[in-house]
Amino acid sequence: MTAVEAILARALLVRDRAVPRDIVRPDPLPPTDPTATARTATATTMTTTAAEHLRALCETLVTHTPAVTITKFVTDQVPEPRSALVLACVLQLTEADDGARFWWQYAAGAGQATAAYCLYLHHLSLGETDAAQWWHRQTDDVQPPPTTGAEAEERITSPSTTTILRVLHRLAAHMTRHRSPAVTELMTFMPTAVATGYLREPEMDLPMPGPDFATRIRTLLTPRPHTPTRPPVIRPNTLHPLGETATR
Repeated sequence: MTAVEAILARALLVRDRAVPRDIVRPDPLPPTDPTATARTATATTMTTTAAEHLRALCETLVTHTPAVTITKFVTDQVPEPRSALVLACVLQLTEADDGARFWWQYAAGAGQATAAYCLYLHHLSLGETDAAQWWHRQTDDVQPPPTTGAEAEERITSPSTTTILRVLHRLAAHMTRHRSPAVTELMTFMPTAVATGYLREPEMDLPMPGPDFATRIRTLLTPRPHTPTRPPVIRPNTLHPLGETATR
């Protein structure tokens, strides 16, 4: 027997060796920080509330803005600032956030303070507090104090955007908002039109839905004339009650 065979023979005598497993201990969990937990809960509540307020504001603007305002366009593809504000709200309600954000930026740049407030709520709902605060500074809620008596009286008697929004949100929680058929058609048409525009011109930041966009919006929001249905004509019975032809 060779030396190697002798070593192997002795090794075979030891059966069922209990080899301990190589256990890697997990890192200990960090201690729970009550302050961090409270901050996380506060941030979650803030984003949820901002999203609810934004939806309430968008619902109100879309429902109560006159159609003649929404149908005003600068070109076939670019709405006027006030119209862009409402159309952006339509996109927000259909969860087309990108198009809504760009049209709000366009409207806010043209002086629409409500569009800036929508952007404030939009970024706040995403947890983007720095961008949210920047847009909040563009609204009419944080303007410098008035210098003349007339301006001071106007600001005192005019409720702020925040106050109006809180009232609208509380009212919306206890009522059902009914959309007109025109608004429903608008919400169905716009997301597809905007998505097609992005595919057509991907280098454009502002949605460019196509050359017939303004015409289609006007068509959807133009009241259709109601044609009353004529009642059926009841012809006199020419037969005798007994089935015989009536004599004249």
